Amino acid sequence: MKDLKAYDLGFGDSADQLSMRPDKPIEIDLPDAVVAGWCGGRAPGIGAASWPRSPVTGLPMIHVITLELPKDYRRKGADLVAISLFHADDHVASDIEGVDELLAGTEPTAEQAADPFLAEVIATAAARHPQQQDLEDLIGGAHALIWLTAEEFAAPRIGPPADIRPDGLGDKYRRGLNAWDDSAPETTVWIGDRPGDPNTGIAPAEDGAGGYVEAWSSDDEELEAFWSSVDGVSHLGGTVMPCQVLPEGLTPYVFELEDGVGGINFGGGNAQLDLESGVFDWAQ
Repeated sequence: MKDLKAYDLGFGDSADQLSMRPDKPIEIDLPDAVVAGWCGGRAPGIGAASWPRSPVTGLPMIHVITLELPKDYRRKGADLVAISLFHADDHVASDIEGVDELLAGTEPTAEQAADPFLAEVIATAAARHPQQQDLEDLIGGAHALIWLTAEEFAAPRIGPPADIRPDGLGDKYRRGLNAWDDSAPETTVWIGDRPGDPNTGIAPAEDGAGGYVEAWSSDDEELEAFWSSVDGVSHLGGTVMPCQVLPEGLTPYVFELEDGVGGINFGGGNAQLDLESGVFDWAQ
């Protein structure tokens, strides 16, 4: 994978005024940066009924990021050119009875079909995107990854399905981040080359396996300067900087996403999502 490149992400309205995160004015310099998508706000044109919902609450997840991938990172086929990530942060939410089973395709009862909220959940199950992958973290929080065609990526963006929560139910339908209450402002995402990363094209591994150099594992001044310069930067490929243990099963095609991007809650940490192996983990 000698020719594989690594890429950094920046956020903002202009290529010459980019931030490391959309909610923090920490500048990042991305020479030759190009627009690659957006974070927060609306989702790509997949149809409102296909907007992923939490299997705990049934509420529509927040749209975190939609990112057009460089060709080498299109690991599910050349026709799937972009990804969208959704997030619920519902590990402490109270279950809404029947939601999990209905989203899994269980036949609804007559009573469930007559419930306006559950009827929307049923409709989401029926309209599930064929390229949706359900991701669950170690603490039980739900996420969804959708691989997109070029047509879906270019289609007009959509808002979440209409909010039809019944009145007077207090916190019952509000637990966990959701697109009705918590969507982050929509921000343009830019992508640019990450030069000088010694781990470009190498699968992340411990103890130097495969030639991988773990972040902060060397006293080399140039490497330390490089790691300092990319600490906290979301990126494709290259050196990952997990806040705790290095996840097993990562490949050179890993997407590392920092806390706060698109409103995602990693408790101040970051996540590793592998576009080849499907491994997903995060820590704070």
